[in-house]
Amino acid sequence: MAYPQGSVGLGVLSWRGANSLDAAMSSYQKADFFSLFDESMIFLPDPDENVQSVAAKFPLRIETSPDNLGILVGMEEIAKRLETDYIFFTENDCPLLETRTEAKRQISKAIELLAGDQTCMARMRHVKNYGETFNIIEKYYRYFPEPDTVSAKLRRLLRAEKARRLSGAAIYGTVHPAQKFPRNIRDAGDGFYLVDAAVLAWTNQSILIKRDFFLGTIIPYCKSIPLGRNINGFRSIEIELNRSKFWVNSGWKIACGPGLLTHQRAGDRGY
Repeated sequence: MAYPQGSVGLGVLSWRGANSLDAAMSSYQKADFFSLFDESMIFLPDPDENVQSVAAKFPLRIETSPDNLGILVGMEEIAKRLETDYIFFTENDCPLLETRTEAKRQISKAIELLAGDQTCMARMRHVKNYGETFNIIEKYYRYFPEPDTVSAKLRRLLRAEKARRLSGAAIYGTVHPAQKFPRNIRDAGDGFYLVDAAVLAWTNQSILIKRDFFLGTIIPYCKSIPLGRNINGFRSIEIELNRSKFWVNSGWKIACGPGLLTHQRAGDRGY
């Protein structure tokens, strides 16, 4: 699949979770999602037989490593092993909700924004059907309920900085986000918004990004800081970046469209 601004690769990270992987990949195959990419690769650290059998059913190149070294290393390996200009990162429990036509439209718009250096990354998780483990919505509505309440106004007054940081989550609300927070959110057209990194966190799940930026800027920074909080002893990118001055003061914009994928685990994760 050729895009005017360059080649695009799909990179799926899957440590165990065969049932979830099967459900997600089946949704991609049903919508002919794989055909939207110049390369499609699945990376299986420390793979078991079940997950390898599932991966073999679908038209992706399978790459493995003997050990699981965490999310940062997994994503870094995907970026190193793909040779495309852009990478669409996703995980084994992120099914596709939209049609191929809509997926192509959103990917094309996201690449247009990336190629024009208007954004550092595009979030591709569905903003209405975002799925499991997404508690930022609940936090946002505590500060910005619809309609507004006296208690929420008081909360924003007492915790103004937290309210400001949560304002980026307006892209998941029902009120036009660029009208609600014009200082931090700009309408980019075609259902997309550009949100300041100062008010919206980095996420690993379902993003589109320039390969060179990811490998040359994001990964080196995350590796450079002392290992503090972690996931099972490994770096995660989200922990290293979010709330760091490097991210918050970067001036970068995050592109957010209607979204394509959700988060839905199926059965036992296998760990």
